[in-house]
Parts: sequence; structure tokens; C-alpha cells
Amino acid sequence: MDISFDIHNDKGDQVRVALSYYDTESMQAFTNDPLTLTLVFYDVTLVRVSGENNIGIRTLKAICDVLYRFMNDNDTAILCFYCDDLTDVARHHTELTPQEYRSRLFSRMFDIYVKSNNIADIVNYGIIIETENTPRFAHFITPEKYLPAVMLLGNIIMEK
Repeated sequence: MDISFDIHNDKGDQVRVALSYYDTESMQAFTNDPLTLTLVFYDVTLVRVSGENNIGIRTLKAICDVLYRFMNDNDTAILCFYCDDLTDVARHHTELTPQEYRSRLFSRMFDIYVKSNNIADIVNYGIIIETENTPRFAHFITPEKYLPAVMLLGNIIMEK
């Protein structure tokens, strides 16, 4: 099941939050852990549909709201963010790669959101995937009760 949500701001920017489902067969390529295979993993992609302004804090909060509501409505949902380098991103810290910048931005956005909304049972589990040229960053947003299964999967991915 692939679904998407469009977020608009008052400056004319539009960001699409797309969720793509990983089927059980795809997950079995990484693990045969029974608990992990009962979870439903969704790849989260953020796509700018229109506008060229910097995405502000209100838009980031709206994205978090949509994702939190989705997780709240789907008890076994685990959200997966892969921080790619397909496009450059404007950043003050030019010593960071686009992937690392996106990873830090995502973590900061998540931390602020859960703290400001008193959410205690959702965890951001980040991993670094070492490659030949540059490290890649990924995040799993998971209910705390599923963290051991997600950590197991994260460790397997980091080893591949």
C-alpha cells in the first residue's frame, strides 16, 4: 500500500510525504526474526512538488503531525527514512555531506516534535551504513516496544 499526503505552506510551497510499503518478502531478505516480520515497514520520501523557499518549522511540524497520526493509526507501522545525496541541499555547515545534514536535520526535527508533544513511546533509531566512498544515514521511527526488533534489523543492514 503506497499512500501520500500533501503539505502546503502560505508561501506557495508544497511537499509530498509519500509512504511506500515494504512487503514481507522484501523484509525476509534481511531477517527471519518472527517479531520483525510482523511489523509493517514504510519508506518515507519527502518530495518538493512546488516552490523554492526554505521549508520552515511550521511545514516540518506539519510533516511530523501527518507521520505521527499515521503511526498512531497503524500500531505495527515502522517508518524508514533514508538520507540520500540525489540532490544537494542548502546548508550552513558545508563540511557536512548532504546525507549527514539531512540525517541531523531529521533527527533534530523528530526530537523537537516528540519533546514538544510529550510523546514518550516513539523512538528514532538511526544507523550509519558504511560504503566505500561515503557513509549513508537511515532512520527508523518505531514504537518503543518494537525497538529490539528494529535494532536487530538495523544491525543486519549495517553489516551488509
